[in-house]
Amino acid sequence: MQPTNTHSLSEYLSDFYHYLTGPGGVNTHSRTNYVSWLKFLDEQGYALSEIQSYEDIDILLALDKNRQAERTIYTKPNDLVNFKSALRKFLKFRQSEYAIQQQATIQAEVDKLKNDTTLSYTERDAIVKARVGQGKFRDKLIAYWQGCSISKFSHFDLLVASHIMPWKDANNSQRLDTFNGLLLLPNYDKLFDKGYISFDDNGRIIYSRYVNSIDLSLLNMDNSIHLTKLEDRHKMYLKYHREHCLMW
Repeated sequence: MQPTNTHSLSEYLSDFYHYLTGPGGVNTHSRTNYVSWLKFLDEQGYALSEIQSYEDIDILLALDKNRQAERTIYTKPNDLVNFKSALRKFLKFRQSEYAIQQQATIQAEVDKLKNDTTLSYTERDAIVKARVGQGKFRDKLIAYWQGCSISKFSHFDLLVASHIMPWKDANNSQRLDTFNGLLLLPNYDKLFDKGYISFDDNGRIIYSRYVNSIDLSLLNMDNSIHLTKLEDRHKMYLKYHREHCLMW
């Protein structure tokens, strides 16, 4: 496995991060180390997404052992042991099809709702549509925010109705709660959904450690960004997002 110029970790970073804290079963310290080690290998040009087996990992590590003398960090034999642990965890994540499983879980929940006779047809329809940012949930967010929750941009056809506490983690009432929603431009929505940004209890933006100054410059983002308004009823949901979604 020769190094390439293709960085492949970024496509999976958010899902891998959340996999580690869920089914991956690792603590915060180990999670941070795994991601740091993989980011280093990714920056060296190794195509991590092409790893299919333990043999591929051994080939990569043998090559990297020969390259240790060329650099000033990660030069010890134990570093290769750490790399191996991280690569095996990443391989397990890739083989688990975690993202697909997450979607399957959501679909199962949607199917369950559709067959829930304790809810009226109107209630079931509203909750299901809230999953994809449609229907009354979106209408309520438009009425409340009057534009993007960050920029005030008001071409509503371009804005995304985004749950603060993810739909899969919320109960039916929370899924329809106006205060569990932000109306965001697609770039903000994706950053928020993937855990690259969140907001404190004053509405000020918080960046994940995995967003660097170059990223922020390209996105034209800085520490001045904040929500256009914030009420106490938002804070429970934002606290959940910071604790369970933001990639610290």
